[in-house]
Amino acid sequence: MRGWLRLPWVQIALCLGIFALIGYRFGPFGIVWTSPLLAAAIARPLMALASDIRGAARAHVWLPVHGQHYVFKDVTIHVVEDDDHFRWICLADVRKVTGVTAGDGALAVAYPGRLTAIGKPPLAHLRDDALIAHLSKETNPAALRLRTWAERNIAFPGRRIRKNLGIREDDRAEDPASTQS
Repeated sequence: MRGWLRLPWVQIALCLGIFALIGYRFGPFGIVWTSPLLAAAIARPLMALASDIRGAARAHVWLPVHGQHYVFKDVTIHVVEDDDHFRWICLADVRKVTGVTAGDGALAVAYPGRLTAIGKPPLAHLRDDALIAHLSKETNPAALRLRTWAERNIAFPGRRIRKNLGIREDDRAEDPASTQS
């Protein structure tokens, strides 16, 4: 029964109801003298309600892209995580940051099983460990900064999740597209 009393909108309704009763019983005189009490009593629930609305708006905006939306120097990097918690980075987004690097065919040969097409329309995605290995061979300063950022923000958290779940790279099937949708 007490759980509903913690809701901000219930607290606001109770404050306004009590204030209306005082106004009905004592008239304008009671309203004038109790309005500072109303302001003090209603301030905290109003702040909690505003915070709840802000949290709901943030959840509505960011929950659909949770774990897929990363930003590096004002460039959105789309990341897809598969069932084995390997993260696949869109090569088109990487090329926006680093410029022209190796083509998709060369990357498929250099990193077998770690380049796949995901989405509609299908876009080339490179697995996080292959992206870091590829960017470490680049001499472009932007590519080296992207490598450091990707290792810290994309690859390391994925490795930590796989380690906690006991998933090793050797246990994974060779066909990465089998786990993609």
